[in-house]
Amino acid sequence: MRGPVAYDSLRRVCIRAPNWVGDAVMATPALRAVRAHLPGARVTIVVASQVEPVLRAAPWFDEWQLYGPRGRWVPGEFLRCAGAIRRGRCELGLVLPNSFSSALMMLLAGVSRRVGYARDCRTPLLTDAMARPSESGHFRPTYMVDYYLDLCDAVGIPPAGRQMELFHGAEDLRLTDHVLRRQGLERTRGLFLLHPGAGFGPSKRWPAERFARLAELLADHYGSQIAIIGGPAEHDTANSVRAASRARIADLSDCGVDLHLLKCVVSRSKLLVTTDSGPRHYGIAFGVPTVCVMGPTHPGYSTSTLPHDHVVRLDVECGPCQEKECPSDHRCMRDITPEMVLAACQRALSLREEARTP
Repeated sequence: MRGPVAYDSLRRVCIRAPNWVGDAVMATPALRAVRAHLPGARVTIVVASQVEPVLRAAPWFDEWQLYGPRGRWVPGEFLRCAGAIRRGRCELGLVLPNSFSSALMMLLAGVSRRVGYARDCRTPLLTDAMARPSESGHFRPTYMVDYYLDLCDAVGIPPAGRQMELFHGAEDLRLTDHVLRRQGLERTRGLFLLHPGAGFGPSKRWPAERFARLAELLADHYGSQIAIIGGPAEHDTANSVRAASRARIADLSDCGVDLHLLKCVVSRSKLLVTTDSGPRHYGIAFGVPTVCVMGPTHPGYSTSTLPHDHVVRLDVECGPCQEKECPSDHRCMRDITPEMVLAACQRALSLREEARTP
């Protein structure tokens, strides 16, 4: 590491955003820190096209370079994006993903100083390769908000708060309210959201029949409206949950709610129950009581210390394995019952009411 950057003369900065929805949300404190520390610099965000809606409307960037799909190696698209960045003559590049290709893009783009973690054999591509947090010879699970902020701090960019932050506009809210009404959901009643999907892989998914039973328990206890969120690819999962439940559940997975409008949906909700996936961090960012059903992943990477961020998980001898597909019997998720998750929901909602009581 070469130490802090001379910011008094720095004019052009490039940031390669993470490729996953949840990571992009957890990167927002670092993105905000760059703008707060460099108010006069021209900041370019390079973001995978499918993640751009997550960051859309954020006030921290002067230029957007979209790259897709999902940051994977597509030679023509990769070189096009590198060329576009090169024309900006960036002096500092923050490489937030851990991939080799993200560092290579900054090198080919001619970014003068390239800062990232020493991962994926890419140290020679970076001018500042920061060691990943470790202890006793092993990588230490680090909350991704701090992981990205530490990268900024290494070159002299101090935090501007640790709270995740997402943005939308008044017109987005109006459009969202129209979509919700079209699905039979009323603004005057509380809205509970369920997210049964997980883009990472099937190991993160809680069985559809468990979500179905949880919906029944929530409807019986609270009488609130319940809706499933997710993308069009998760429509079949939504159908499975609805078919297995006697509760009335609206399906928002295939009705025009993209990752941008999803911010509005989540901000309108009173409770979110989700797998350890991107929408979980929407809930945390908006201060919604959020209950995460977690199995194969280590909670240290994604769990905040905020009072509305709740996790239901079991310690099993084979976990946390971080595998996309369970190599055995999936006991880390299978043994979590709807009643256990309901109890976490009750705690989350009770704490919210206590916080609101003067």
